[in-house]
Amino acid sequence: MYSSVLVPTDGSARSLAAARRGIDIATAYGAELHVLSVIDSSDLGLWTAADIPVERVQASLRDAAEVAVEEIATLAAADDVTCHTTVRIGVPHREILDAIDELGIDLVVMATHGRSGLEHAILGSTTERVVRLADAPVMTVRE
Repeated sequence: MYSSVLVPTDGSARSLAAARRGIDIATAYGAELHVLSVIDSSDLGLWTAADIPVERVQASLRDAAEVAVEEIATLAAADDVTCHTTVRIGVPHREILDAIDELGIDLVVMATHGRSGLEHAILGSTTERVVRLADAPVMTVRE
């Protein structure tokens, strides 16, 4: 039923809980796991002071994203699940939707968290956007 499962992660405990569910599903169906972390391009301007080069901020965010995907890859390897990791820079929901199309994803498993308060009311959450716009089924997981 599922041959390719995508797990987006931001390195949080909630994303890790969703990843564990994704690994369980990949194990049950013999599916490949794709783990994606998106560095939000809108965050780059917020984190960059005039005296700090953008490249240094990008490198720091990329390092954190690499740690997040590798943590899940380690869990997948322990369960003998084939796992591919990717880090992208962009608008998170758009990058996730692009990955679904590019990789032929059968199922997306992601956490139910994200922005809250006024920011959520104005922008909506990444998970909500993926649920509304994805061609593949999306399973949302609470921590």
